[in-house]
Amino acid sequence: MDNAHRQLYNQRSVSHAPRTMLAKRLVWSVVQATLYRWSFHTSSGWRAFLLRRFGATVGDGCTIRRTSRVYYPWNLTMAALACLGDDVQVYNLGPVTLGERATISQEAYICAGTHDYTKLTMPLLTPPITLKADSWVCARAFIGPGVTVGEGAIVGAAAVAMKDVPDWTIVAGNPARHVKDRPRPT
Repeated sequence: MDNAHRQLYNQRSVSHAPRTMLAKRLVWSVVQATLYRWSFHTSSGWRAFLLRRFGATVGDGCTIRRTSRVYYPWNLTMAALACLGDDVQVYNLGPVTLGERATISQEAYICAGTHDYTKLTMPLLTPPITLKADSWVCARAFIGPGVTVGEGAIVGAAAVAMKDVPDWTIVAGNPARHVKDRPRPT
């Protein structure tokens, strides 16, 4: 390997996270794999307590399933009555915010991290993800970095949302496309 390639390799393979964050992440991983995961299925309050101890903001009455996974609790905000369903993955290298009554259904993947592919070093980018009030991310859907799911919007099952979803609309498919408007509840 020549010197230029070695330098590029070193820039791409070294974590730039502070050691304190790595230590915090390690402790959270242990807590999530034990106390969080092994709790009773209906113990959302306990899991909210654990998330708060690690810096999350969790509103009243949130549903947090024991099989959900949160990468960095300190980058998670859940308003009242928001929901993380079974096997939801919140890869929140950047901030992830769920509005009131926002729901993420089973096996959905929320990805607030990517890389700048225009640079050979591919630096990490952490654009925020926002799910506004009354939005619903259906089973196995993927929400990409920097996406805002609008108020009352629905991202259909297995859809891939890489762009913002307007308020009170339903999108589906890969890539997610407008299917129809969602009627506002009366």
